[in-house]
Amino acid sequence: MKGWQTLPEERCGNCKYFYKHYLRSPKGRYYATDYGHCVHPRIKNRRAQENCPHWTAKDKEDPRSS
Repeated sequence: MKGWQTLPEERCGNCKYFYKHYLRSPKGRYYATDYGHCVHPRIKNRRAQENCPHWTAKDKEDPRSS
């Protein structure tokens, strides 16, 4: 579509080392944020749209991939 940017497949949100952060509401529900952290080679804060040279595809059987 005109005006829409396509995000590359190799971005932090699709990486095996990325852990997404969640917020808990006062009613106890969890909501996903656009933020998270990377654990390879050290812990660092990341956004889901960022990409870095350590990107690795998630495993299909990985329970975190859902």
